[in-house]
Amino acid sequence: MRNGIVYYPNSRNRGDDIQSYAALLLTEDAALCDREHLNNIDKPTKLLCNGWFMENGANWPPNHKVNPLFLSFHISSKSQRELTSPFSIAYFKQHQPIGCRDTHTLNLLQKHDVASFLSGCLTLTLPKYTGRRGDDILFVDVLRTNYTSSYRKAVVNQMVPKKYRGKIQFVTHFSDEMKSKTSQERMNEAKLLLDRYKKAKVVFTSLIHCALPCIAQGTPVVFIDAGFNNSHAKRDRFGGVTDLFPAHLHVDLPFGKRTFLHKLVRITGFFRLFLHTINPIDDSLFQLTQTKPTHIKMANRLKKSVSNFFS
Repeated sequence: MRNGIVYYPNSRNRGDDIQSYAALLLTEDAALCDREHLNNIDKPTKLLCNGWFMENGANWPPNHKVNPLFLSFHISSKSQRELTSPFSIAYFKQHQPIGCRDTHTLNLLQKHDVASFLSGCLTLTLPKYTGRRGDDILFVDVLRTNYTSSYRKAVVNQMVPKKYRGKIQFVTHFSDEMKSKTSQERMNEAKLLLDRYKKAKVVFTSLIHCALPCIAQGTPVVFIDAGFNNSHAKRDRFGGVTDLFPAHLHVDLPFGKRTFLHKLVRITGFFRLFLHTINPIDDSLFQLTQTKPTHIKMANRLKKSVSNFFS
């Protein structure tokens, strides 16, 4: 029986690849199995089943030839109906307990009497970096990417203290070019990105799968919670996850809601008259020197579970 991990070839989000890369580090000679087509697997496969599920709920559950280990598993609002159907619940019960990445998924499965527990994210198992750290200050997709680029740029500029303007490097996890690259190229790029994070002085981000890898690698990180409070579907991944962030900054955005009026104000640029309501990030957050090891027990449990499953 071969080993397998979950991979999403159609992703344009490097956070997906970072989760797959973390899984690769814990398994030997693992095949990359398309998350959206696990039902088509035709070889006996031990599968580490972690991550966000899924775009097409009609393709759930996996083929009977798959023996899954559910860890760091998230049921998205997009496919919640299919993944909580009677047939799916029966499938989960065959392979319980289910390790849930967040309390949303945990509560959802427990509501259906599926034995489950909060496992945290597999990216917490990334090796801690103990080498020399540089002076790079990284801003990684600060603010949700569904806002217009002009709105995001103006808000982020207001958030950055004047003394740090021009000293920050901006990074994004999103690229349409990912889809045209081989899995090996993408895993290599995920590694290079993680190498950049682990050597940074401090990282500011609104992405869970940037913040969690930074915590695992020992990099000071500040999670910018901005723009997520206007949609429950955008916060269902947060429960039990954001508790791990030692620095968690809430930012109330001017005209940041999903209403027609707020969208119109953002498009017209009228929001600029209200940017002064956003306070610059406190200077102390740029001086962070360490992370709190609150994730260690969770990471060790994850590694032990994976080791036992594939042994």
